[in-house]
This record gives sequence, C-alpha cells and structure tokens, in this order.
Amino acid sequence: MTNDSDRLDDDACASSKPNILQHKPRIQDAPGETPLAVRATEELLAATGEFYGSGDALVRVKDRDGQGVSIEQVHEQTLKLELARRAIWEVKGRDGIPIRINPPHGVVQALLHGQDRSLPILNGLARQPFFGAEGKLVSTPGYDAASGIFAAFDAADYPMAEPTRELAERSLEYLESLIAEFEFETEADRSAALAAILTAAVRPCLPTAPAINITGTGPGSGKSYLAEVITPFAGPEDPHRVSFPERHDEAGKLVLTVLREKPTAVLFDDMQGNWKSLGPLNRALSSSTTTERMLGKNTSATVSTRVLFLGTGNQVEAERDMRRRLITISLAPRSENPALRSFKSNPVDDLRQHRSFAVSCALNIIRAFQAAGEPMADVRAVNNYDAWSRMCRHPLVWLGLSDPAQSLIDQVSKDPEKDLLAEFLAVWFRIFGSRPITVRRLLAKANQHDDLMEILEELPVMDGRHVSPGKLGWYISKRKGRWAGGLKFERGDSSERNSWMVVTD
Repeated sequence: MTNDSDRLDDDACASSKPNILQHKPRIQDAPGETPLAVRATEELLAATGEFYGSGDALVRVKDRDGQGVSIEQVHEQTLKLELARRAIWEVKGRDGIPIRINPPHGVVQALLHGQDRSLPILNGLARQPFFGAEGKLVSTPGYDAASGIFAAFDAADYPMAEPTRELAERSLEYLESLIAEFEFETEADRSAALAAILTAAVRPCLPTAPAINITGTGPGSGKSYLAEVITPFAGPEDPHRVSFPERHDEAGKLVLTVLREKPTAVLFDDMQGNWKSLGPLNRALSSSTTTERMLGKNTSATVSTRVLFLGTGNQVEAERDMRRRLITISLAPRSENPALRSFKSNPVDDLRQHRSFAVSCALNIIRAFQAAGEPMADVRAVNNYDAWSRMCRHPLVWLGLSDPAQSLIDQVSKDPEKDLLAEFLAVWFRIFGSRPITVRRLLAKANQHDDLMEILEELPVMDGRHVSPGKLGWYISKRKGRWAGGLKFERGDSSERNSWMVVTD
C-alpha cells in the first residue's frame, strides 16, 4: 500500500490525463494490507474537512448553496464515487506494474461499518459561536476537535464585548423585548420562554436538554408565533416540522431519520394530543446519544441527540416519564378573541434582520454569568440536566427572573399517576401493614373494604367491571421499589408464592 503521488509518473493512464491525475494520491491495495489502505483512506477523507464519524455512521458536512450547512449520511455508492474522485486506486499486476481499479469493496465496507473508524467524531452542528470544552466560548468557525462540533458562521458577525453584568442586563432587555407582547400565564412562563431562547442558542454544546412545550388556552394564543421567535436562535434554517409520533416504532423511526440530519430544531407544530411517553423520544431527551433499531432491518444505529425539540398545541401536557423531560410555556391571552389581535412589533422579522445580534445577546448572558463565577441559585435540582441548568436556567435566576424550570418541577411533583400509586400504597398499608399478601388474597378482601375497592377501580387493572388479577400483579411488579408517599412495594418472603408487601422508609 502506498500513498505516494510521485511514484508512477510513467503510468500510461496518468500521462494521458495529467491535469486530472498528477496531484491525486495513489492508494495501493494488496492481500493482507486492507487495514493500511483503510487508514490511508481515512486520512484522505479527514483532510477534506467534510467527512466525519457520527454515532455508527459515516457522514459529511455539506454547504447548501449559501443556505447554511447540513449533514448527510454517506451511502455505499456515494462513497465509491467520492473515493474514485479523490484518489488513484491500484493493485500490482503479474509483472509488478500497477493496474488501475475501482475502490476496493473491503475498504468501502470498513469505512461504512467498521467499529474502529479513526475519522474525527461529529457531535453536533453550530451555526454561531458556541461553548466548547470546559465551557469556553469558541468563536472560530470550522471543526472543534475538543467538543466534536462543526461550526459554520462568519466570525465578523459576532463581536464579543467584555462579559459584565451590565452587558448581561442590556442583552436580557433586548431578548425580553422580543417576547414583550406575548401574554404568559405566569412570570415563570415568561422566564421559561427566555430559557428556551438560551437553549436554542447553545443546544449543540449541551449533552442533554429538555424539550420545550408551548401550550395555550385556545386558538390564537400565539403558540406557533412564539416558536418562530425561539427557533432562529438555533440557526438560520427553518426547523424540521414533523407530526408527533403516536407509537414506539414511529418514534424510533423519527429519531433516527431526523437526528442523522442534525437540523437546528425539530418542531411538533399544532399537536392534537399530549406529549406521550415513548421510549425512543424519552431517550433522545435524556442522553447525548441514542441507539434505535432501524425500521425494517435487523440492525441498530446510533445518533447524537443534540437537537432542540419543541412542540405547540392547545392544553397540551406531558404524560408519565415525559414530565421530567419537558419545560412548559403556558400562554393565556386575556382577550375573548385572541386570534383577532395583532402585534405592534414584528419580532420574527427583527430576528431575520439581526439574528447574529440576538444570538450574541443570548451568549452574553451566559458569558457574564460565567465571568461572575457561576453563582448558583437556591433552587431544586433538575436531574439529568446539569449542563442545561448551568447555562440556561441559573443565569436567568441570577438576573432576577423566576425559575424557568418551575413547570418541570411542578409536573414531576404533581404527577397524577404517582399520586394514585401513593393512595393505593396508603390504603394497602392501612389494611395489611407490612405483612406479605398475594394478589388473590388482596382481591378476596377488597369487597370488605370500600376504600380499597374504590382505588382499585381507578387503576389500569380492570377487565370490564372486575379487577383482573393478572393486570394487578403486573401493575405492582412494574412499580416495585418506587417510592410514593413514603411507601413502596417489595417482594414478600418465600413462604408466600408471588406475594407482595408494602414497606415504609
């Protein structure tokens, strides 16, 4: 294997097209040397600045004719054409003279599916300056190896002033002017909208971030318009608009398809139902990467999740496990006909003309908070979102705003399912204490205790008008060890087959 472009100057093919081939590297494939050919090819692709590893996929960054950058997965035929265009591929003939060939199948497959790929890793795309390793601002476009982020922007559009509290307050004043005419239900909702703006501005550098739920009391409350104000902070491109998935397989397909493209934002616009708790989407909101099974195939794929997720809809709420993954912004217009009202200003048009200034304001707030030593407010911790809290939550509280995560805390604290479980545990404990008891013995006693029968009828364990022992056993087993109201289910002792007991803390 060789990567020497001067070795075969006498080659007939090279001499016939000197302007095309004389500067191309030559890669020779030989039996037993495929790993060397693969490594040389990876070096060739890495040198272009276009090709990266992302999860388990080979991807490339593409300039969309001045409309920003996008990511596309490189497929086999595309890779073959790229390798043929960028290098001269050869094998030794019987007489020792190299023979031109197409890119070898083994090399192509190793690049597409190899587990030891040495290409640079791409974790996300940034369309503006971003916070890289150790929280330092990266204001130079291009690929940042420390964070794995590729940034595409004009550095001249983002001059950065000294990060002082005064600068942060002026920047906040501008951001507040963009949302001044929206009628929020509470000040915490207004603060949550500002946190959504900060989240959009820095999403590529956050390993995880909650989704943004924009809900209103009815049509015309400004939900979609507020989303149009938030999403430009993620990038100049339009968000990827999709329908909210209804089933697990739909969610898995959406996550793989959309996240491989790495859009600025994913918008579930005009949702007709709640944010359902679906495994693939849950994982995309609580992990920096997620691995999902490819639809119709017996293989899985891994993707980075550093994309902003938003949704809009009337009276939309989070369900079950989604409650701890969602920031809700509630709009409550005070007009009887909010759809007929008009805004005096045009924040969306203002953002189109001054997007770089608006993004700089968002970054200024975070930079000033860092310069002040990151003074953390005395607020409840939000599990799994430490980096998000540090960049998008605490800076706003530091500037005197309400906690933007209050809706998430309320959603977790006011969990109807958890409240129902707590009531069931309390009734069980009051009747049976911590004695082990089987499901069938419990049901035999239910007719003697009205409060127990009433709570059982509220649980998802009914078959028509009767409690299903199988459903009740399944319900209990799925909640084993989960605390609610200071109580939890545990397995009973071995003398009682399939028995359960309620224990206290």
